[in-house]
Amino acid sequence: MVLQRRCLSSWCSLYVEYCKSCSDSIFCIHTNTLAYQTQSDIWHTRVQGLLNASDTFFTQNTGGDTPSSSPYIMWEIECEPHSNCDPDQKSFKAYLSRWMAATTKVAPWTTDFVMARLQPSAEAAAAACTGTSYPGYGTTCGLIWYTESWDGTYGVGQEMNALEVIQANLISFAKAPVTSESGGTSVGNPLAGTGQGSGIKEPGFHITTADKAGAGILTLLFGGGGLAAAVWASI
Repeated sequence: MVLQRRCLSSWCSLYVEYCKSCSDSIFCIHTNTLAYQTQSDIWHTRVQGLLNASDTFFTQNTGGDTPSSSPYIMWEIECEPHSNCDPDQKSFKAYLSRWMAATTKVAPWTTDFVMARLQPSAEAAAAACTGTSYPGYGTTCGLIWYTESWDGTYGVGQEMNALEVIQANLISFAKAPVTSESGGTSVGNPLAGTGQGSGIKEPGFHITTADKAGAGILTLLFGGGGLAAAVWASI
């Protein structure tokens, strides 16, 4: 699990550790990329470790106290149980959904593990998007999914979460990322899209020996003048 620290005293001699779903997911996708590029067992082990740790953000860790019909519904464990999520935390499930889904494209062997969690979470999110914060509509999404009903909250984060977890279930239709060895054609070109050709643009002038000599003389004059002024001011 990826833990973060919040300092409670100067020099952080006293602190508390806490976890965020977005941190775990970001580390997971980048670790997957390293596993994909290196084909190393070390990185594969680390990927699985991060995935196992991500179970913290699914409701089976409530000890069966939630009314959820599935053991794998996403929640933000640091704040949802206490109803004190800040605006950032209200969007964290969106990042966890996106990067867990992206993980399956880089590491297909994780698909069963990931989808066993994203599918029931998407169903619960849809059930939580039945709010009526706008008269005449019943599509407002709430923050808490494991109740499988609208919790009375609304906002950008709640909508992001639901959108990401639902579309994450379409990941099997997306193409895997390519590299320079598997179909990638992108090359470095700082002028790409400018219509000015390719390569690095040469400067429109060349520095000559006379230019360098003149710059040296000016530097000497300005430096000497500044030193003289400092000496005069100190008298």
